[in-house]
Amino acid sequence: MRVLIVTQHYPPDLGASAFRLKALSDELTKRNHDVTVLTATPNRYSSLKTSDELSGAERIIRINVKTGNDSALAQIWRQADFYLKMKSKAKKLCNENHFDVGIVSSPPFLIGVAGISLKKRVGKLILEVRDLWPDTIVELGKAKESNPIIKIMRHYERKMYNSAYRIVTVLPFMNDKISSKGIDRGKLVTFSNGLDGYLLKEITEWSEKKDVARQSLSIEKNEFLVSYIGNIGLGQDLAVLVDVAKSLKDIHFVLVGDGSDKERLMTLSKGVDNIYFVPPVPRDRVPVYYSASDVLFIHLAKSDLFADSLPSKTFEYAVANRPVVYGLDGLSAEILDNSKSGIRVHRGNVEEIIDSIKKIRDNYDFYQKNSSEGKTYVIKNYLREEIVKKYVDFLEQLN
Repeated sequence: MRVLIVTQHYPPDLGASAFRLKALSDELTKRNHDVTVLTATPNRYSSLKTSDELSGAERIIRINVKTGNDSALAQIWRQADFYLKMKSKAKKLCNENHFDVGIVSSPPFLIGVAGISLKKRVGKLILEVRDLWPDTIVELGKAKESNPIIKIMRHYERKMYNSAYRIVTVLPFMNDKISSKGIDRGKLVTFSNGLDGYLLKEITEWSEKKDVARQSLSIEKNEFLVSYIGNIGLGQDLAVLVDVAKSLKDIHFVLVGDGSDKERLMTLSKGVDNIYFVPPVPRDRVPVYYSASDVLFIHLAKSDLFADSLPSKTFEYAVANRPVVYGLDGLSAEILDNSKSGIRVHRGNVEEIIDSIKKIRDNYDFYQKNSSEGKTYVIKNYLREEIVKKYVDFLEQLN
């Protein structure tokens, strides 16, 4: 089977989509399928270079896209730049090669739209949907349904759903949302995100080396540290953590990563001496930050669209052997509830977050012990290697 994967982000770029598709590609090539990945040069973070590319059996074709800051405008520009260049490249590739399966992974929204033009150029077109656009824009109050841009997006949303032979989602609730738009439910199948086995091993090994981790990061041994590691976007609504830091001045807070909301948060935190922003780090350094932390924090904006969301960091937090304060609902909260990893708070409730951090600090041994229990749930249900095996089984059955 010859497979074409179209995605804007692929390792060494960071992010859930890059890790997910790399794992899928590796499983396909492991089964002797021929895989071509059409992607951009690393562009999400300026510190990453193509020279950092992970070796693999797939053929990777890179389209040059300029790096830049991660503001919303810069992201839109990079997405449009990649889309325009990618369309002609994909057409040429399909003319020169017969692909039995084409997998187009969205967001960005325009990558999903690209699937419309690929429908007749590949044997079977698979549209992978990891976030619901333009629903997210509307739910976050950034635009109304009456906005002409939203109307255009709705038009292409229907076209891309109709063009796909199958639609792969990452959460069951997405199937309900998409089918409610008049799309045949028989086209929809879910393969969730998960936790990579090698990362589980690294996180587990580092969890017992807190002093070493702190020394390597120049963090004082007696500091009480609350950390967020991941995307700093509007959907995470991390302004709540800035408000928390203002109230808990004897506790240190660190946000590791980048995103469209980072500049705003840095402005909001001016004069707040106990909150720090760290640029994104290579994935193999993430377990070091988990280890150096006393408490991990994860949060989503108070919007109905995020009620059933499952941030990929949930799996990592659940096995990190650190107490977690989590402003989540639905399946993601259930995972952390099962892993006994900390205290759940209502999304957007600053006072509950403050009280939870204080409670953990004052009873740290108790919460630390609980956080080291219950890993079995994540390992049993969300190891990525097992999920991608089922994903590839599904693709093979299509042919």
